[in-house]
Amino acid sequence: MEKTQALAYTTIAMSKLGYSRREIEQITNAMLEEFEVYTEGEAEDKADEIIFGDAPERT
Repeated sequence: MEKTQALAYTTIAMSKLGYSRREIEQITNAMLEEFEVYTEGEAEDKADEIIFGDAPERT
């Protein structure tokens, strides 16, 4: 999936869940930062760790 697609789907989903424009901007900005840190595979592994409780939450 392209970065722009990921951001678009995230924006749409967050809007449907009632997030404010400011919250959506904060999340998409954080996503852009993470795109620079992880490869696609590393990001998938990290997400699995977070979802399944194997990794501490980031603050």
